[in-house]
Amino acid sequence: MNEASRPEVFINHAPGETRLAVTATGRLVDLVIARDTETNLLGNIYLGRVQKVIAGLNAAFVEIGQADAGFLAGNDGQIFNPDTEKPKPIKALYKEGDLVVVQVTREPSPGKGAKLTTRLDLAGSNLVLTAFRPGVSISRSITDAGARDHLQAALAENESGEHGLIVRTKAQGVSEERLRQEADALFDQIAAIEALQKTQKTPGCLHEVAGPILRYLMGAERASLQRIVVDNRVLLKKLADTVPELEDLFELAEDLVALFETYDLDHQVDALFQAQAALPSGGSLIIEETAALVAIDVDSGAHQRDSDPEAFAVAVNQEAASEIARQVALRNLSGQIVIDFLPMKRKGSREKIQETLSAALSGSGKCNIFGFSRLGLLEMTRQRNGESLTARFLSKSAAAKTAPSIAIEMIRAVLRELDRNPGKMLTVECGPIIYAVLADEMPGNWQDLLERTGPIVVLEQTQTLSGTQFDIRVN
Repeated sequence: MNEASRPEVFINHAPGETRLAVTATGRLVDLVIARDTETNLLGNIYLGRVQKVIAGLNAAFVEIGQADAGFLAGNDGQIFNPDTEKPKPIKALYKEGDLVVVQVTREPSPGKGAKLTTRLDLAGSNLVLTAFRPGVSISRSITDAGARDHLQAALAENESGEHGLIVRTKAQGVSEERLRQEADALFDQIAAIEALQKTQKTPGCLHEVAGPILRYLMGAERASLQRIVVDNRVLLKKLADTVPELEDLFELAEDLVALFETYDLDHQVDALFQAQAALPSGGSLIIEETAALVAIDVDSGAHQRDSDPEAFAVAVNQEAASEIARQVALRNLSGQIVIDFLPMKRKGSREKIQETLSAALSGSGKCNIFGFSRLGLLEMTRQRNGESLTARFLSKSAAAKTAPSIAIEMIRAVLRELDRNPGKMLTVECGPIIYAVLADEMPGNWQDLLERTGPIVVLEQTQTLSGTQFDIRVN
């Protein structure tokens, strides 16, 4: 892949929210949004207390200090070799009241607690520590014998310890010194967790992993990226210090206020909240999320059909399959997904579309494609990992953004106005809903804005603006 075609990463920071967008030739292909008001549990390690053991489910519910108890399946509650051992039933492992150290493998969703495991992993940039599973294993993607020998030798002293290491693909070319430093840091982390476990008596967090923005960068391969543009100096330094192997890719944005606007990212992100997604040929996807499943309909639109209906359907469906995979990843759609492609009579045509979709979904989480049903609908599932984009940021009662989302948009709008009108005073008027959110849910975010701008921004509540409306006036 030549440098010009490598994806670019853009990171926008505003009080209350940080957004990471990845683009390929200007088109949005990945999106991470982290809010100060949200709690991310994925990867965190907790001391839990078994709340209930259910033999019929071969699972236990474990209190971890969160609103809902986590779910620990029997196979995830033990360390065993599947090639030589059979897992024990959950009732032979735990009883109510037992303390157990667990890690979150899937974020909680409405009405469901987090999914848990006792097989603890600590991820670094190039290595993953496997707690109580000794040995050093190297990614199968590293096929060069010399590279494998180099990595094995660099970590040979860790072969016989209590804990093990997995060497990631991106570790190729990393110096022995850096690998050993990273290994030492991971072993220090697990030692700190074990020490805290001995003193902590009630359910709670033993280890909190990096946030989603930093976690994305730690998992990125340097050779696959062109550059990382950040619009905040403090954040840039923090990220570059934490992920030193990407340091030379970081650059400060020329526009520190309207980075996403400059690269047409705001428009592309906003489009993800719409039910309709355009296809290059002129057709569209209609995406509807329900409590039971996600339904996606392929509409050819006004596109002119040619003399061969089958060829036309295949052409549009191939285009749609690629876009569906992109939308599934960007919107974080999961659970049961049903797709209504344009009708195709030939089995070979349907297989072609299924193959296109499968290839496009690779790298988008754990997906299972079950094929076309008798009704001609393609059925698939995608493993849940937290709420979808619309579930997180749209109001449950209407297809409109939530009040915190509007409040953060208002803060960004204030920063843009100050950039366009340097030295001017601003009066920000908002309705009672936004004012209450800033006062009660997000007071620190508004204070961050004032610390950044000085006392030239005045916030006023007005009854003339309803709901989530706001207005910015330059004085």
